[in-house]
Amino acid sequence: MKFAIFDLDGTLFDSMWVWETLAYDYLKSRGIDAPEDIREKLKEYSLRESSDILKEMYGLPESGEEINNQMEKVLETYYFEKIQLKEGARKVLQTLQDNGVKMCAATATADHLAKGAMERLQIDRYFEFLQTCKSTGIEKYKPEFYQLILDRVKENTENIWVFEDALHSMEAAKKLGIKVVAIKDKSARIDWEEIDRIADITIESFPEYLERTSQDGLKNC
Repeated sequence: MKFAIFDLDGTLFDSMWVWETLAYDYLKSRGIDAPEDIREKLKEYSLRESSDILKEMYGLPESGEEINNQMEKVLETYYFEKIQLKEGARKVLQTLQDNGVKMCAATATADHLAKGAMERLQIDRYFEFLQTCKSTGIEKYKPEFYQLILDRVKENTENIWVFEDALHSMEAAKKLGIKVVAIKDKSARIDWEEIDRIADITIESFPEYLERTSQDGLKNC
């Protein structure tokens, strides 16, 4: 491994509990009786895309951009004050850095939310850059999102790994030959069987990853 791509929500950040109910709570606040599992219908999409979908589904008068901004305001409290790292996440980042592995963060979360949380949690220093769906105009379920990273880092694909919890993002990376370390976040439990099938390595937690790399080294994982 020479370069690592880290997803944030559900991977480094223990934050999926926020996203699980965001759309439902937003619609409820608007007096709309939405299904509690609406998150499942939106999980592949960024907040901006989801906002357009909600507008279309429920005939909301605001533009998709306005809906997006309203939900981002709700998220600011969580990202700027509450969301924490998953157990062992900081130690993994430090271990990789100590072993000369360069890293970037890649997320569907808005730039200011991601940066705010990364700075508050003091992990921004580990990354060469942050790439978001908003800054690229490309969603994470598209291989083109990861191709931009490959073009930027100019490293052989066989030396690049992505740490990810979402199946659709893993599938996009795998199409380019990027190896996958799958983090089993409970928010993706419906996809675990398929995740086990396509990931190169599947782990329950970062302490498990650290234990495995202490035995095998970073060359193969």
